[in-house]
Amino acid sequence: MRLTIALLVVLLVIAACGDDSVESAAFPDEAFALAASSDLAVGTDRLLVAVSDEKGTRLAAPSIPVTIAVWLEGREDQPQVLPGTFLWAIEDVSGLYHATFEFDQPGFWDVRVTPDGSAPLADFTIQVNPEPSTPGIGDPAPLSETPIGGDHPLAEISTDNDPNPRFYEISLADAVASGRPTVVVFATPKFCQTAICGPTLDRVKAIADDYPDVNFVHVEVYTNLDDPANLQVVPAVTEWGLLSEPWVFVVDADGIVVARFEGVVAPEEITAALAG
Repeated sequence: MRLTIALLVVLLVIAACGDDSVESAAFPDEAFALAASSDLAVGTDRLLVAVSDEKGTRLAAPSIPVTIAVWLEGREDQPQVLPGTFLWAIEDVSGLYHATFEFDQPGFWDVRVTPDGSAPLADFTIQVNPEPSTPGIGDPAPLSETPIGGDHPLAEISTDNDPNPRFYEISLADAVASGRPTVVVFATPKFCQTAICGPTLDRVKAIADDYPDVNFVHVEVYTNLDDPANLQVVPAVTEWGLLSEPWVFVVDADGIVVARFEGVVAPEEITAALAG
């Protein structure tokens, strides 16, 4: 059974339309912004924003700086306004903006994206929940049993085209309980509904050699990898409350979640979390 995700509609827009991404100094008149985050909750949380046109072409680009404003419905006079940081979702093909806000109440919040020097795009609404579905910052990381390379050929437990054996040396449960920091990536490069699992996993793999004392674990989202018609979600996905893929979590030496990144993440965000 495939992972069912409301976020797919948003991220499929990002992954769609081949190589016709826009790299210009302004968005066209029909551009609109929408949320690319599925699990926002009260507290400090990271909002991902996509920009698209009516044909589904993704438009976010490093040449178009934006600010992002959020406010609880009814508090239009109290917006939080931050620059949106651009991230490639797929290098040189499609990207997103992100900013981290303080959501002090659950409910519906309005979002406004304003390109530098241009009129704001149409406002849209996000839902902020009392608690996240996934483990939140400060929560204990679930001790999920996951397969390791010592017990299985890597092709049975990973759809990565170039798997790093280090990411399959230790189960997630043992990594969390090891007394060492852990970076865990939930991703399915071959069957990813958003086309960004592979690039996200690659970004994590790229920094692993710089952290020999950190556990790095890739959890493949599905089993039955040789039978795509009968994919089954692995138990760890349910135990971690995932509503989308990919996800990256940083867990400290005490087994506590210190950072959580949905979808797209920059290596610098991970290294900052590891630095404490």
